[in-house]
Amino acid sequence: MRPLMRWLRGEPELRYALIVGALLVIARSLVFAVYEQALFDSDQAILGLMAKHLSEGRAFPLFVYGQPYLLGVESWMAVPFFWVAGATVASLRASLIAWNLAVVFLLIIGLHRDGGLRPALALIASLFIVLPPPDTVADLVGAGGGNIEPLLFVLVLWFVRNRPFWFGSVLAVGFLNREFVIYAVPVLAAGQWWSGTLFRMETFRAWVFSLVAFLAIWQGVQALVPYSSGMGPGTNGALVTATQSQIENLSQRAQFDVRGLAARTMNVMTTGVGGLLGGRKNSSAPLGRNWVGVVLGVVLILALIRLGMIWREVLRPPRAPFAWYLLGVGLVAVAAYAIARPDDDPVRRYMLLSLFIPVGLTALWLNSEKQPRGRQAVIAIVLAWAMVSGFDNGSMFYRFASGQVPDPMGEIVSALEARGVPVAEAPYWRAYKLTFLTGERIKVASTDVVRIAEYQTLAKNAPALVRLQETACEGGQRVAGWYLCDQVR
Repeated sequence: MRPLMRWLRGEPELRYALIVGALLVIARSLVFAVYEQALFDSDQAILGLMAKHLSEGRAFPLFVYGQPYLLGVESWMAVPFFWVAGATVASLRASLIAWNLAVVFLLIIGLHRDGGLRPALALIASLFIVLPPPDTVADLVGAGGGNIEPLLFVLVLWFVRNRPFWFGSVLAVGFLNREFVIYAVPVLAAGQWWSGTLFRMETFRAWVFSLVAFLAIWQGVQALVPYSSGMGPGTNGALVTATQSQIENLSQRAQFDVRGLAARTMNVMTTGVGGLLGGRKNSSAPLGRNWVGVVLGVVLILALIRLGMIWREVLRPPRAPFAWYLLGVGLVAVAAYAIARPDDDPVRRYMLLSLFIPVGLTALWLNSEKQPRGRQAVIAIVLAWAMVSGFDNGSMFYRFASGQVPDPMGEIVSALEARGVPVAEAPYWRAYKLTFLTGERIKVASTDVVRIAEYQTLAKNAPALVRLQETACEGGQRVAGWYLCDQVR
């Protein structure tokens, strides 16, 4: 820590770049911390409930409740925030904003130290993650159990790439959290091949040592499984009726189909990556613009043409290795998704690593471009994109601040609390969200997908409870389009 602080004191421009980056991250994330109705759902509530139970000592959630292929790193990191400010949506989102800050700091430092860019240019190249469109920000600050973490783990792997023990350990934790982290390995190996160090004995020993560390951490985590809470408080050591490992999860979800691979890759790039960059109109106006996608496509073609013209500068091995690493990880993420998940509409949160593509490409261009006007054009294009994205983020905040976005769950919470009921039932997408929003004052059992066993037991044994349903019932109170129906056992 002290060497880092001395380094920052000696680099005032870097210090200012980090401060500006941090302020932009906080500004674009603020709406999701201030307004509970800002794209918060039961999946995120599960992570919040895990952190609450862990902070209270009621459970040991090693993996995400009901999903033992997702290490609960997100919940563990939220515990200090819950201790300070309570188990709220704001506290949960604040912990995720901290993850975002760490990602941005490592990006800027890496692009400056190992990317050949001065700090201000490193910040500009990082804007695709610092200030993305609101929909992408929602994923980056969403408690998904594996959204923002892979970005941080991939960046940390770069900084510990020459320390086998730490590399293997970070890779193991990252892979257990979300398997996308493994994309860093082939990219680093390709870099060693390009530099001519891959087949050296010391490189072989380093990879073997990393593998040993990886397996040791993996087995250490597996040894804790019997003591973990698989489905909430009181379920330590209980088997979860779901996919039991990362490998099994991958084998079940992967659907390898080489037919139409080119078309799928194009769809992933335009719909997935383009959507993450605001280049696709979203149904929840005013987010996303189709014309932005067209402009991004044209800029990509021009970038490839220009980089082809200065290819000797671009391909010089010592030049901007970190930028190449980011670009490589992003491209591997796109290729892996196109090969293993032949879906018509890409799941964007599974493709967040592809945000490294525009960051790496911009960094390479800025690093290799010798013409001042060329660099100025690149900077102008990125800043123009960032202004559009920033405007959309501001518009979204205004919509919530001005009351244009209703809060139906808040109305339902108020109605349930007015009845004084301690236990209720609701479909999955309402059950755990309501439970977390009430701080577990009302424990809502799920009527379909079950992730916390305690609530099911309470509902089963309750002599009377309220059920939340979409269809009308006799004497039911209608609140925010739903009916609160009394159930007598």
